[in-house]
Amino acid sequence: MIGEFPSVAAFVGAVRPEIPVHLFRPHRMAQAAREFVSGFCGETLFAVKCNAHPLVLETLWAEGIRLFDVASPMEIRRVAETLPGAVMFYHHPAKTPGQIAVAWETGLRHFAVDCIAELEKVAALTGTGMIPVVRLAIPKGSGAVYDLSTKFGATPDVFVVTLKRAVALGLSPAVTFHVGSQCLDPGAFRLGMSLAVELLDRAGVSVGLMDVGGGFPAYYRSTAAPPLSAYFDMIRQTHAALTEPRGIRLLCEPGRALVAEGGSLLVRVNLRKPDSVYLNDGIFGGLAETYWGKAALSLPYRVVDFLGRPRMGAVGGFTAFGPTCDGNDILPWPLMLPVDVADGDYIEFNLIGAYGREMAAGYNGMRSDAVAVIGQDFAGHLR
Repeated sequence: MIGEFPSVAAFVGAVRPEIPVHLFRPHRMAQAAREFVSGFCGETLFAVKCNAHPLVLETLWAEGIRLFDVASPMEIRRVAETLPGAVMFYHHPAKTPGQIAVAWETGLRHFAVDCIAELEKVAALTGTGMIPVVRLAIPKGSGAVYDLSTKFGATPDVFVVTLKRAVALGLSPAVTFHVGSQCLDPGAFRLGMSLAVELLDRAGVSVGLMDVGGGFPAYYRSTAAPPLSAYFDMIRQTHAALTEPRGIRLLCEPGRALVAEGGSLLVRVNLRKPDSVYLNDGIFGGLAETYWGKAALSLPYRVVDFLGRPRMGAVGGFTAFGPTCDGNDILPWPLMLPVDVADGDYIEFNLIGAYGREMAAGYNGMRSDAVAVIGQDFAGHLR
């Protein structure tokens, strides 16, 4: 942690970093957490894969988030060390015996499975208190930027037989699904809940817990999605009609929607050419997700000079290259930058609080984990 600063201008003026720096705004994460705690008709888990920094975990805990979705021993250790009272759910559906052992010994009791083979493996390595969380695949076309049911999730037939097998093993299963990351249609949650209930009836199995997953959106420059309240309303209405009468308690596991607005990435212009800029970070670093999301995850950004003063005036299109030796290290969309952008200027990309730090690789030895806390909100963007 570099320190806390009232504004980006104060940080740049004091530090003038030559490495990329992740700028955290804990007050924005806290605001998002309060929105979920008060608006969702159940309990909220945080998907730790989005941002496992201790400051992030502590900020969400302070606002009432007590449950955490983890997917690896590293995430389990991080949460256990940072928040000893936290309850964790191991929601990776393909685990090794060693990973299962670490989770069980740490006190985890909820384990995602999406087939009989994984169910029986986890059951054999744990105990009677294990709760298998059987994951259902959601049909394609749910309105999400990333379809997450192509890799994980049981088809309806497999979902039914896995539930039945869990009961035969003497276990009390729960169910979950994921509508896909950055879901743009609240109706996808109604679809998932309705399908899960239909299949529970087919299996003849009762459950007390349904996790409706993540997928709640952050609002990028190109995001065409209703406000979070529309998602909460859809889930609340469906819960009242379908799951609440059955005594089913709801969970959700947002990641992006909780922390995206709580972080930005400050990168330096290392070289200016007539129609291109060479930055000190790119798609192998803190901007990795832009490679996959492309226009759907178009980031707000702004430019400041080496004293932190905003660059204003006429803008033009620039190709933006990252710092590595790889020719593919290029942003998938041009940057509209002030025509007088210069070496030593900084570009602040907003909405990097989710996935920015976690997806960064160490290619060419250029990974940066530097973090600073900024008190002032992100100030506008260039288009």
